[in-house]
Amino acid sequence: GLPPPEFKIEDAFVVTIRRKKDSAFEKVGGQIGGQIGGQIGGQIGETQLKIFNLIVENQHISRKSIAKTLTINESAIQKHLERLKQLGFLIRIGGTRGYWEIKKNEND
Repeated sequence: GLPPPEFKIEDAFVVTIRRKKDSAFEKVGGQIGGQIGGQIGGQIGETQLKIFNLIVENQHISRKSIAKTLTINESAIQKHLERLKQLGFLIRIGGTRGYWEIKKNEND
């Protein structure tokens, strides 16, 4: 029931696969949604919410993977991640091979 994928050749070969509307980024699932959902909604923008949801789905996701998924350059992703860290929603544990720790409340 989904539209067919789109294939483009520009600077690189790009395949776009559409998901059901709102299925990927409109939720901040489970327990985290209950604890953070209200806090996060008023403090961050749509792109930051998308980044946060990608991290909820995969805490080992890289900045490069986030950039590819959202088709935004890595430097912009870094700025959004810095904002999420500044607000206390995320902490980076380790370096390049590290992972994201999601802060569930102010006491974590």
